[in-house]
Amino acid sequence: MPLQNRVDPFSQMHAVSARGLFTGNRGILHDHETQTLKKQSWATEGWVMCTLDPLPGQEKRPRLMSRGKWTELFFLDEAVGLAAGHRPCYACRQFEAKAFCDAVGVDRVSKLNGLINTEMKRHLKVHGKSPRSPCRPEKLPNGAFYAIEDQAYLVWNGAARRFGWDGYGAPQPLHALGLRLTPKATCRALSNGYQPVMHPSL
Repeated sequence: MPLQNRVDPFSQMHAVSARGLFTGNRGILHDHETQTLKKQSWATEGWVMCTLDPLPGQEKRPRLMSRGKWTELFFLDEAVGLAAGHRPCYACRQFEAKAFCDAVGVDRVSKLNGLINTEMKRHLKVHGKSPRSPCRPEKLPNGAFYAIEDQAYLVWNGAARRFGWDGYGAPQPLHALGLRLTPKATCRALSNGYQPVMHPSL
């Protein structure tokens, strides 16, 4: 049975069998005995996005949702993780983390966490129902997400690509109006040239 650790562009966690290209965490969010999530949506200020490779000195990663271990979350690709409020990890993706900070325009990761988390926590405190900022999708940078009701769309090369757990749908015209999902600071990074790793379905 799948664990509830797959994250969508709304930053919500689901139990689905589909795999993704990245993992990450927001601290310890699970009960290790039942391998189920607690009610909280985060337990740390640094919401990171990591490679799937084992950590240095390990042959493989430990059992998911182990005692005292951070809750492993998984993302379809980097654009989904960015929309969910995560950033590249300085431990395993140092080059990308530095490039991301530079593209946002901050010199310390604590500033970056504050910019992104302030916006994301406002939404997650009420289970994703807090009002999102309206937007014109044509004005969003490549790699950003917006929503139409409960469906997330990726802005990609001038078209909308519908999010799915196994990949993206076919290109379709951008909607006239939507609700921005990708945090404002992250949109700035994308506008300034940060290139996220994307799913092969694109």
